Amino acid sequence: MSSRKNHKPQALGSLFSKVLPQNYVHKRAEIDQLQQFFSAQQSDAVFGMVQVNNITDQYLHVSLPNATLSAYLRLHSAQIKDMLREHFNLDVELKISTRPSTSAPATGHKKKFPVNISQASCQQMQKGAESVEDDGLKAALKSLSNTLSQRSDQY
Repeated sequence: MSSRKNHKPQALGSLFSKVLPQNYVHKRAEIDQLQQFFSAQQSDAVFGMVQVNNITDQYLHVSLPNATLSAYLRLHSAQIKDMLREHFNLDVELKISTRPSTSAPATGHKKKFPVNISQASCQQMQKGAESVEDDGLKAALKSLSNTLSQRSDQY
């Protein structure tokens, strides 16, 4: 007779509890709360596209589906940090990355711009560009603002 041990099936939850960090539930709730905060911001459509990835004591890591939107959010990072400090008493650095959506099929058709950015947001970007000292960055921000403004007029 072989010396096999009888293993009873374990509940799936108990298996996960062995590999997930102890503070997983708390961390997940905190990320969900921050995700709801960004989704609820009516002042700017880009905020609604933010995906909260992680939060630590020092950083809030978020991502957006394209580099243009990431650059726009970086331009408003001071405002976002102030809002987080006001609403959640969080004093963290903002890490913004670009993570393209993989669910969209690759086609040869010209895609529509994914979000309608308001003229007010485009004007805000223009004003922000005026305060930038780097001439190349200033020109790029103004060009981006003009492009977004034209696209928002089309849709």
